[in-house]
Amino acid sequence: MKIIAHRGNKRHTPENTMAAFRSASMYPVDGIEFDLQFTKDKIPVVIHDSTIDRTTNGSGAVSSYTLSELQQFDAGVLFDETFFGERIPTFSDVLTWASHEAFQLHVELKKQTTQENDFVKRCIEEIIDHDLLHRAVISSFYHPYLVEVKRLCPDLHTAFLTKVPILRAIKYAKKIEAEAIHIRHSYHAMRYYRRWAKKGLTVRAYNVHTIKEAMRCAARNVDAIITNDPKTMTDTFKKKQE
Repeated sequence: MKIIAHRGNKRHTPENTMAAFRSASMYPVDGIEFDLQFTKDKIPVVIHDSTIDRTTNGSGAVSSYTLSELQQFDAGVLFDETFFGERIPTFSDVLTWASHEAFQLHVELKKQTTQENDFVKRCIEEIIDHDLLHRAVISSFYHPYLVEVKRLCPDLHTAFLTKVPILRAIKYAKKIEAEAIHIRHSYHAMRYYRRWAKKGLTVRAYNVHTIKEAMRCAARNVDAIITNDPKTMTDTFKKKQE
């Protein structure tokens, strides 16, 4: 079973920062996961929320700032003073760094309420410009984005995000041409993992917090877990695979 670092090494470093990604890469992870929003000047940047309030020392909507304006805010100091000076990275920053690594890049496109035009197109262009099509997986809770990804770049792999099991998930995945499902792990969802996997749908579970939960996923043919604690999970599962 693969291990994907959720927003980098989220438990021990400020999420969705270069510090978080570098920290996660110190462990034998199979991928890192991060989120994209669009700035006022239409540049994809790596941040989960639509506002900068929770993770930086600033406030306001990401889409209300240009990139240069966003760079004035600190994305590390609220987590811990030792991360003072961390900035919101651009998608290009992460891709440039990742081009020297080997793991998969799981890129979640957040639904845009403003500045939506060209969002998907610009994200795809960045991936192509960095020659990382073969290592990128695009996911989103807003599934029309995935349809647009396939229309613009059929070779790019996609995964639909969901908090609960979807009725006729295999048929739905084929309809939107998604290769995978990224689902919030729960006792209810767990009943479907093996069935989906046997029918060819790649299953990746997020919200997996304990070794016990991870072992249940592994026993049910889950391809990967998306975890806040890549160290603990790789220590457990990578040693077992050696």
